Amino acid sequence: MRLTTVLLLSALLGITGCASKPKVSPERTEAGQYQAAQRQIEKKNFLTAVDELRELEARFPYGDYAEQGLLDLVYVYYRAYDYPASIAAATRFLRNYPANPHLDYVLYMRGLGNYNLERGLFERLLRTEKSSRDLDAWRDAFRDLNELVRRYPDSPYTPDARARLVHIRNTMADGELHAARYYARRGAYVAAAARAKEVIIHYQETPAVEEALAVQYRAYRALGEKQLADTTLSVLKYNWPESQYLASNDRVVLPWWPDRERGLLSLLTFDLL
Repeated sequence: MRLTTVLLLSALLGITGCASKPKVSPERTEAGQYQAAQRQIEKKNFLTAVDELRELEARFPYGDYAEQGLLDLVYVYYRAYDYPASIAAATRFLRNYPANPHLDYVLYMRGLGNYNLERGLFERLLRTEKSSRDLDAWRDAFRDLNELVRRYPDSPYTPDARARLVHIRNTMADGELHAARYYARRGAYVAAAARAKEVIIHYQETPAVEEALAVQYRAYRALGEKQLADTTLSVLKYNWPESQYLASNDRVVLPWWPDRERGLLSLLTFDLL
């Protein structure tokens, strides 16, 4: 009787254990894994698509879809606003697949990633002035987009890249000019002249050059460098004879340029006033 009871209990436990054991779905093939990622991209579920493509890369690093999967990963990272990851994926693609026919696209995407890297939520909402901030990411964007224009002049991405290059150059010139204004307000005329010179030499054909010449002239005058100041004034008058910074009697007027009292106030208030 006891033996029968033990056998019945054992059988029941075995049945219960089998019933509670989860069903294991068969592993996806490489093609199935890639198709699952494509379905998520079509639905614009980019975070899920990232997970699917990363699993594809982990399980099939040398498979038939490895190259296309990494190319798609550049895109979905970008659409998920993970710009550093998109840039890193693009860099890996350029290194691993230098003969791919879509290198122009990858350069463009890496340039866009760097272009948007510092465009956070607050900048989009408050429209902060980018020229007053660090521009390292935009320098990288300029490098990528410039390489795209140089290597692939007929690429469908080249017109947009050219437009962004103009905007980046203007913003970088404004950044140097912003620094020149800051140094001038603080009475650091050597540094102000040096920053203005950077604009004049490296960012020609940008709107900032006109004011940079005016800043350089006033800085040289403040330093007692009359010959350099006269040369700068000649260049300003030759290129912008109707410049808003030129007044009568060969005077150069900058409304924000500090006088002695204003310079002291700026010093005491850390340039806030």
